[in-house]
Amino acid sequence: MTDEALFGGCEACVSRRDFLGRVALVAGAMILAGCSASDLTGIGSNPLPGGPITVKLSDYAGLATVGQPVEIRTSSGSPSDVAAVRTGTSSFVVLYMACTHAGTKVNIQGQIFSCPNHGARFSSTGAVTNGPATRSLAQLTVVYDATLGTITVS
Repeated sequence: MTDEALFGGCEACVSRRDFLGRVALVAGAMILAGCSASDLTGIGSNPLPGGPITVKLSDYAGLATVGQPVEIRTSSGSPSDVAAVRTGTSSFVVLYMACTHAGTKVNIQGQIFSCPNHGARFSSTGAVTNGPATRSLAQLTVVYDATLGTITVS
C-alpha cells in the first residue's frame, strides 16, 4: 500500500527524498560554519594585535626556570594572552592561552595551564593532560637571541 493510499494525498507534504536532502543541506552548512569559525573564540582571534613582541628575559624572573609558564605583557604593559615557557638552556615555547575545547582563557597554576570553564589541563609545553580538550594549546613562533637575552614572538 502506498503512503498516499494510507494517508490520503497531501500537496503541502514533503517527500522523504526532499526531507533528507534538506536535512543534509542544513547539516553540511553547519559543518562548514564550524570549520570556518576560529577554535580560539573566547579571548580574541589575534593574541598579538600590535604585531610581534620582543621580550627581555631579564624582565620575567620565571623564564629563568625550565618549565615555568609566564604570561607575557604587550609593550603597553597589558596581558597579551600568550605565555612563554623555557624548555631548555636555549629553547622556549610560546603558547596562546586559549583552551582548545571552547576558547576560554586558561590560567597558569604552578607549572601547568588550567581552564576555569570546563576543567581542561595542559602541561607547561601545552600538551593536554586532562580533557575535555583534545588538542594542545596553539604554539606561536618564537626566536631566541642569546646575545641580546631576548625572545621575539610572532
